[in-house]
Amino acid sequence: MTTTMRAAVCVRAGGPEVLEIREWPVPAVRAGWSLVRVMAAGLNRSELRTRQGHSPGVTFPRVLGIECVGVVAASTDPALSEGSTVAAVMGEMGRRFDGVGGGAGQAPGRDREQETDHRDPCQWNGGGSLSNSS
Repeated sequence: MTTTMRAAVCVRAGGPEVLEIREWPVPAVRAGWSLVRVMAAGLNRSELRTRQGHSPGVTFPRVLGIECVGVVAASTDPALSEGSTVAAVMGEMGRRFDGVGGGAGQAPGRDREQETDHRDPCQWNGGGSLSNSS
C-alpha cells in the first residue's frame, strides 16, 4: 500500500480557491476502523459550510467529504474484510478527522450505520452521490 494519496485539501476557510489538490498521507488504520480506497465521493451543503468556515471546531488544512463508496483496503474489523465494497456516510468525516476527498478515506468500520456493504461496484458514480439531507 502506498503512503500518500491525492486529495482535495481545504487549506483554510473561504471560497472555492481554498481547495488544492495535494499529495496527502494515507491515514493509519485504527482499532475498530477500516481504510477505504475511495472510488466515488459526494459533496453537499455540509462540505460547503465547512469550507466557508461555519463548522465549529474544524481545523485546517482538512480533507472534506462525508459520503463515499469504495473498496476496503485494510480493516481491523473481522466482519469487514479487505476487498469488500462499502458505502460510508457521516460520522464526523471531514470535520473531526479528514474525510473522503482523496484516494483513500478512513471510515469507522465498527458502526454499521456509517459503513455498509455496497454490492454493485459497477455503479460507483451512483453510489458516490449518496447524500444526507441538509
